[in-house]
Amino acid sequence: MKITINKPTEVEAVYLKVDAGVRYWEDARVNGIRDVDLHENKGIGKPLMPCAVQIKEEPDYNIYSDHYRWRPIIAIETGRIVNWMQGITANVHYKVCDDFICDIIDEDDIAIASYDGYVPKIMCPAEDGYGDYIIMNIDENGFIQGWNKELIEKLIKEEED
Repeated sequence: MKITINKPTEVEAVYLKVDAGVRYWEDARVNGIRDVDLHENKGIGKPLMPCAVQIKEEPDYNIYSDHYRWRPIIAIETGRIVNWMQGITANVHYKVCDDFICDIIDEDDIAIASYDGYVPKIMCPAEDGYGDYIIMNIDENGFIQGWNKELIEKLIKEEED
């Protein structure tokens, strides 16, 4: 007879790789400047926000923002975004609308856990995001202000439930 045993295993979680579908880029400020309004510009323009990645040539729907995704890689221990452009500050307030995915990565760059769902609390250190918003302030060195690394464990538990 075969049985499945789930044994707790201790691993070193090093990075949180985020992949978020941002609905309104203009709700963020980069170096004090309001980011691009892709809806108003009918998809023309590029977000100022570091870690914005273009994933296709043009948008597919009428909000005009689905051709970019926000993909910061966060060092879990320090809350520093390792792919952040130095010297840039940001006030992030992104509506994500059930389009949040992330991987928890070990020291060998292997995903040890994945999450797909509402925006987790770890991504809202500035105020409550109610599961729909990423809300944080990032300094010129890429550090997320108020980062709480202990919430990583809660994120893993949410995915297991």
